[in-house]
Amino acid sequence: MESTTTQSPKSTDSGSKPPGGGQRGFRYYSNVIVDKFEWLFVGFIYLCGWSAILFVLAIFAFVFVEGAPAIFGNSDKITTNTQKAVKEISEQHGFDVSDSQLDQISAVVLKQLDPDKYHTANDDHPKEVFVTDVDGLTAIQKQWISDRLTSDLRIGRIKPFKLNPTDFASNEKWVPESAKKPQFGIFAMLMGTLSVTILSMLIAVPLGLGAAVYVSEFAGGKTRETLKVLIELLAAIPSVVWGFVGYMILGPILLDSFDSAVVGINLLNGGIILALMSVPVIVSMSEDALRAVPDSYREAAMALGANRIEMVFKVLFPAAKHGLLAAVLLGVGRAIGETMAVLMCTGHAVQIPEGLLDPVRTLTATIAAELGETASGDEHYLVLFVIGIVLFTFAFLINIIADVIVKGIRTEQHG
Repeated sequence: MESTTTQSPKSTDSGSKPPGGGQRGFRYYSNVIVDKFEWLFVGFIYLCGWSAILFVLAIFAFVFVEGAPAIFGNSDKITTNTQKAVKEISEQHGFDVSDSQLDQISAVVLKQLDPDKYHTANDDHPKEVFVTDVDGLTAIQKQWISDRLTSDLRIGRIKPFKLNPTDFASNEKWVPESAKKPQFGIFAMLMGTLSVTILSMLIAVPLGLGAAVYVSEFAGGKTRETLKVLIELLAAIPSVVWGFVGYMILGPILLDSFDSAVVGINLLNGGIILALMSVPVIVSMSEDALRAVPDSYREAAMALGANRIEMVFKVLFPAAKHGLLAAVLLGVGRAIGETMAVLMCTGHAVQIPEGLLDPVRTLTATIAAELGETASGDEHYLVLFVIGIVLFTFAFLINIIADVIVKGIRTEQHG
């Protein structure tokens, strides 16, 4: 009887690791960490998802809270011509008043004065307020006033401020710094904003759609990828650089090309620069919309004898019309919200343009140029935030319209 011998398994070297042991160990510990802190990862993901909405709401709330006193006439936000009066009278008496001292007195008056005490609805001539009559001034402030200014120093007339919506929207005059009768009319700036936006879209839409058609339908593989990279780089150029291009290059060209041009920075300059800035947005979204059209549409059109141009205009454009329109609307939003480039390229003149060579001023440029020169809480400051509310409303409506159009694409495709 033969004895059967069993072979023992080969012993492995004690110093060697099992195959894949290192990877399994890493996966094991990583899974343990993920399982243990899953709630933290989920919370972070939710936070990232809601952060955009929270930021938008926070920004809108800030702008609305700052501008609301001018809309609803909140009596707590009283306004004075404190700084103007102090500076004017101090110059008459030969005193040197620093900006910090002006801000200090203005802040004290705004915080300490009771509007009901110095102004009523039936009082057409509010009492003039003297610094020395205000309670709450520190000894140092009173000493400064008594040393530097005479007792006839008038801080200004205290009255609640409420913006007239009709006059605000229809008045062409923007004279916020007038001591006698400041005027806050945005009609001329609104026309300037619309004219620059419309002109830029007249240039950007054909150029953007043409570029999108070429990238999507005519360009080869390597050419397409190169052009897409260049378009993305075009979108990454800072707006201030575009402003330099308009101011230093395009402005002199326009001034030399048109005899009727008084200045080179005007409506036409701003429209061309905004068009170049809006083209990347239009090209990217339009190219995506065209590429989303099924290839069967192209094959059917070519089988019926259509050439490439007929296929684009009679097949692709109708099929991608919602995406193309959404791209145009986002380009409009890009143009309306631009600030630095139009500030440098449009001439910054408050007037209704009568021609392409007239300088204009936009709403965004007004906020950027004047907000730093206002005192917190005065009339000028409040009205600038109201302009911000107007711009926020425009941007919100444009994005809502674009979103509705994009949803229309999905409805038609699935319908």
